[in-house]
Amino acid sequence: MELHAHLGGSLSRSTMLELKRLYADAGIADQTNAFFDEFQIAAGDSRNLSQCFQVFSIAHSLTSTPDALALATTLTLAEFQEDGCCYIELRTTPRETPDMSKRQYIETIVQAIRKASLNLTIISKLIISIDRRCSPMAAEETSDMAIEFYKSYPDIVVGIELSGDPTAGSFDDFVPALSNARKAGLKVTLHCGEICNPKEVMQMLDFKPERIGHGTFIHPRLGGTVETWDALSKLKVPVGS
Repeated sequence: MELHAHLGGSLSRSTMLELKRLYADAGIADQTNAFFDEFQIAAGDSRNLSQCFQVFSIAHSLTSTPDALALATTLTLAEFQEDGCCYIELRTTPRETPDMSKRQYIETIVQAIRKASLNLTIISKLIISIDRRCSPMAAEETSDMAIEFYKSYPDIVVGIELSGDPTAGSFDDFVPALSNARKAGLKVTLHCGEICNPKEVMQMLDFKPERIGHGTFIHPRLGGTVETWDALSKLKVPVGS
């Protein structure tokens, strides 16, 4: 079971090669200009938070067209199944590119999941992400889109999340958008405690999300507090790395 799989962070070396071939066959210039080894972020990696986020621009460059995005989704789901995963909650932030709107971005992934389900046994769901770097108005737009797709595809779209640079924005700014999605029936997952910020951690835990992402700085020995750890323990929700 995989409850914390970002599409952009799940692209394997072989998938990226397939995407580069797709671009070449379509006559699309490959703007990544990066070694694939730079994309892999593993235990012991010495890069700082900002550098890690820059690496994901490689994935964005390779999924800028509907065909590339659909292929990336299909191959990623197949690879998770090959690894023995029987259930996955894939998550991604709607992106506008020269070749597709944010709405087309989500529609492409939804249709790719539906098509993949005809050949794969893995149960695949989609969580639509709000980027912390966006404005409250943009967050509301993402929330409205998530609600719309949830109503149209309740068997696929199951949740909304808040993720992205943990130093950007304030949780308070996104509560209205998240609350509206929750009222519509969507589950909520929050990237929480990625940096040492006990006050925001408590705000997030008080919101009672159905999933927690990372939770690195929640335990008192790791930069959290007794209060944050007790709150997480009482919440009893999955914490995904």
